[in-house]
Amino acid sequence: MKVGELYEVRHNWLLPHSTRDFWSTCGPVLYLGEDVIEREDGAMIVNHAVLVKGQRRILDKSFLKFLEPLTKT
Repeated sequence: MKVGELYEVRHNWLLPHSTRDFWSTCGPVLYLGEDVIEREDGAMIVNHAVLVKGQRRILDKSFLKFLEPLTKT
């Protein structure tokens, strides 16, 4: 994943049921980079930020498998 690159959501049939409607019709996704949270106990949680439909969304690494580079067609 590269910051500033556009991606598209693929493999829609594997998307979580609760968010399938949003992600299957969302259009291009702009990858903003890692969003790191440091907990009080010192543990680091690495999530990923994207911009989609004008909204900043936070994803965990398991969702990245659904994003593929946007192809020019």
